[in-house]
Amino acid sequence: MFLQKRTFNQIVELRKILKFNLSKELEKHIPNLHVLISTPSHLAYVTAERIKKAKNLQLLLTAGIGSNHVNLKTTATSGLTIVEVTGSNTISVVKDELMRILILIQNFFPGRHHVINGDWNVARITHISYDLKGKTIGIVDTRCIGRLLLQCLKPFNCNLLYHDRLKMDPELESQIEEKFEKNLDKML
Repeated sequence: MFLQKRTFNQIVELRKILKFNLSKELEKHIPNLHVLISTPSHLAYVTAERIKKAKNLQLLLTAGIGSNHVNLKTTATSGLTIVEVTGSNTISVVKDELMRILILIQNFFPGRHHVINGDWNVARITHISYDLKGKTIGIVDTRCIGRLLLQCLKPFNCNLLYHDRLKMDPELESQIEEKFEKNLDKML
């Protein structure tokens, strides 16, 4: 509402994303945009062609880490301001990584396949399913996402290792109960 009252177009609503191709929807609005917000879930690929079409575009806001969906060379010469909101998807990335760990260790996909085929045999599926308790998990880079992932893994009673250029604060390291591994090759 705030942006609509100030003549900015709301280019994407959730129901449109579900019904339409986001790229085609963006193409319709690109000539009139003043601000374009791109999120990891709904990346707006900002190509050289789109920058040329976007005569009114002044600000490109990309929520998340990285700008590989933006033609930085063309953007730099166009005078367009790019703002990156790092950390905006941190919790989502942590949840995604935790989900991947659990899916792999619990043998989820073969189990799903058995269920879909009407062959639900718990013993056959779970005999190659494992518990996280007592398993060793290593995390590289613990400044933000890695640190939060370690904190999420603590209740599973895993052996937690981490490698980073700098050691964590000793108090935090003690709370999470993980071990610093200076040698990355040894940890791997």
